[in-house]
Amino acid sequence: MIQMRFAKSAIEHEEGMNHLWIQLAPPGPVQNARLQFILPAGLHRSPDLSGTVEDGSGRLRINEMLALTDLYFEIFTQEPIPCGEYTINVELSYTGGDGTLTNVKQEIPLMVVSEEESAAIRTDEEVVRRIKELRGICGSSELRQCNEYTPAKLIRLDSSAMSEWEKKYRVEGVIRY
Repeated sequence: MIQMRFAKSAIEHEEGMNHLWIQLAPPGPVQNARLQFILPAGLHRSPDLSGTVEDGSGRLRINEMLALTDLYFEIFTQEPIPCGEYTINVELSYTGGDGTLTNVKQEIPLMVVSEEESAAIRTDEEVVRRIKELRGICGSSELRQCNEYTPAKLIRLDSSAMSEWEKKYRVEGVIRY
């Protein structure tokens, strides 16, 4: 039902980032599917990179899931966390075609390593390829329109105005060539 794969076999403990590909394969027609992450302290995730709607509590809502559904997330650290193995829990709940409510829970381990150990990290080329394809699609004008940039504060310098320190230490004179 749920298959999960990371782009990298581990994540760096400081300013680390990884991509997670989740593949949902329903056993039949499914309605009102909800997917929720439970991340250990220090690990964070981005919203779904393929654009699935999330509610205020971070649950993804998939209203009609008739076929295979692919979801992509960035998993990252914002500050240094201890090295070791962490577990990410994913819970999927849905209403089946016969009206029964089903909950599926799955865990996926993630190693957090130091910068020195990061040379041994392996990559899953298929996940990397899919993320690149997704970024190619999302990197079009749609995503650029959503970016908001705050204007930089413009500082104008008046060459005739002098600070108190400039007035105190200014040397008046004429330079001749």
